[in-house]
Amino acid sequence: MTESAAVHCRYDALLAAVAVALAVGGLVGFAFAIPVAVGLAIGSVPATGLVGYALFVDPPRE
Repeated sequence: MTESAAVHCRYDALLAAVAVALAVGGLVGFAFAIPVAVGLAIGSVPATGLVGYALFVDPPRE
């Protein structure tokens, strides 16, 4: 695998992780006696961290 392909795979995985974090938050809202909006807010915390990591700690270089 070339370096460029590895970078693309890493950012694809980060985007998938953002979606998973939000989906888990939404499912927590449905599964427990909390509003779905609160569950999504809980899921947005790790999603925001992942986006911050992708933009500021290890930004794309090309």
